[in-house]
Amino acid sequence: DNIKKSLLFILPTNGGQASVILVAVFVGMSLPVTAVQILWVNMVVAVTLAIALAFEPAEAGVMPPPPRPPAEPLITRLVLIRILFVTLLVAAVTFSIFQWELARGAALAEARTAAVNMLVLAQLAYLFNARRFVEPAFDRATLFGNRVALFAALVLLALQLAFTYLAPMQALFGTAPIGADVWLRMALFAIAVFVLVEGEKWVLRRRGVVRF
Repeated sequence: DNIKKSLLFILPTNGGQASVILVAVFVGMSLPVTAVQILWVNMVVAVTLAIALAFEPAEAGVMPPPPRPPAEPLITRLVLIRILFVTLLVAAVTFSIFQWELARGAALAEARTAAVNMLVLAQLAYLFNARRFVEPAFDRATLFGNRVALFAALVLLALQLAFTYLAPMQALFGTAPIGADVWLRMALFAIAVFVLVEGEKWVLRRRGVVRF
């Protein structure tokens, strides 16, 4: 289960990052994130959020169902649907915040800084969705039950603040300071990602899906 949860987290979040680059190239627009910024995102997410799922406790009722068929692939149809859905969500919110900042007159470096932080915040929000396959995440155990996940989230936020506001990081990654209003918009978009994935889970529960 934890291997599958890790795939459910890593593949769509990486897919969202790749989609942002590919779409920008195909439509001929400025890249929302640069190559070195993507490397930063992959590095900090890999050493924080992706590791947290390895310490995920077993879900309730994990033993009563029959064993998985030996030939069942890790990427089942439901897993693939979740991957594509979250990929689109991550790409959509990243493009939205990037275009929003440009439209309000922000410099390209500021818009890209917002886009990178949006990528990270969207992945952080989705981490708590990914802790349960179809069960809702709106409970204390899911939100606060994995101390490793909480610690990883705090470390990630600290790294992103350094990435955004420390002069050496700005020189290395081409970032620029952004205001509190930008952080508020990004937080709202991240919450939207969380809520939409929970909506997809609700649909699956209504259809009787209990495991991936």
